[in-house]
Amino acid sequence: IRNTPSHGQGQKGVFSTAFIAKGTHIWAWTRRVNQIHHTKLETYIKDHFFTNDDDDDDTHAHAHANEKAQVENISLIQVFLRQGFVLPNNDAFFNSNPTDAGRFMNHSNEPTCGPDGALRDIEAGEELTMCYSFHGNPQWYQDICIKYGVLSETDIYEGHHV
Repeated sequence: IRNTPSHGQGQKGVFSTAFIAKGTHIWAWTRRVNQIHHTKLETYIKDHFFTNDDDDDDTHAHAHANEKAQVENISLIQVFLRQGFVLPNNDAFFNSNPTDAGRFMNHSNEPTCGPDGALRDIEAGEELTMCYSFHGNPQWYQDICIKYGVLSETDIYEGHHV
């Protein structure tokens, strides 16, 4: 995992540490992938990225601290949404795996990898990329990306900007 400024500030990418032959399987689906039904995604976000503050203190300092926390939470939600994906054959679910390096695989119109593995020989030190065009882009996914200011994978593939 290395910084990839060409993909934006703070973005990271996956790079090979050794030669990878064409056809080599790169990624495997594991139980670490968390599938979240789209009707429960907003609840998941609220449960995992917002804190319940039972303190009734309405001071200016408290309000400022809450505002700062909200901004930080939105940033974390954006990362969560950017690093997840929707499969075209099962587009009712948002898929997230915050422990898998694959979440850092960037889009390229000339990808080195596809869903079934390396599309060509990949040299040591080369970035592993994929074309996001094969991912699902249902309306619920577009809506939640817009709500939190995140480009959907289709937006990225089509070259849109936030």
